[in-house]
Amino acid sequence: MSGSKKHHSHHRHTLGDALHFASRFISRPGSIGSVWPSSRQLGEAMIENVPLKTGDVVVEYGPGTGPFTSVLREQMPPGVEYLGIERDPELHRNLVRRFPGMRFHLGSAEETHEILDHHRLGKARLVLSGLPFANMPADLQGRILNSTREAMHHDGVFRTFTYLLSAMSPRTKHFKRLVGEHFHHHHGGKTVMKNFPPAKVMSYSKPTNK
Repeated sequence: MSGSKKHHSHHRHTLGDALHFASRFISRPGSIGSVWPSSRQLGEAMIENVPLKTGDVVVEYGPGTGPFTSVLREQMPPGVEYLGIERDPELHRNLVRRFPGMRFHLGSAEETHEILDHHRLGKARLVLSGLPFANMPADLQGRILNSTREAMHHDGVFRTFTYLLSAMSPRTKHFKRLVGEHFHHHHGGKTVMKNFPPAKVMSYSKPTNK
């Protein structure tokens, strides 16, 4: 992806970010995948080689403390519509404060299609997910993927990632099988060692029934 470089300030995780992530990980492990926010290197790997142009819509699931959002803000071309969907009220408030001019919705990725309609936005050209699919029950994985497919442009790209430590877990394996039912193409992704824990990007395109 290439585009505007108007924003050059790099996102930094604060102690408050880390403590909030840790407390949420302990109290609600199904809502967050790691005790530490994602790295900038993972953020850059998540959005590379996705062609975006004026008028396209980008949706981010679970922006959290904003590591992916920060990279998107720097690299999205002018005129691209961004929508972040965050279900944690405190993280949502912080995102609104940290990224003025970007749009965030307090809600669930299970309702992406309806949320896009609410904001009068079209189909998503890119859906970027920071959600912990490896920690989710299978039925929740399915509801989010159904909503994602309904919300995507026929030429859209869905990007997510898995931690290397959980790559062989039953829920990760189930997610990989399930996502294959919602997209025709799976593209090999980059492994990012400069992340805690190390992670692998997964990229999918051509949603089914489009």
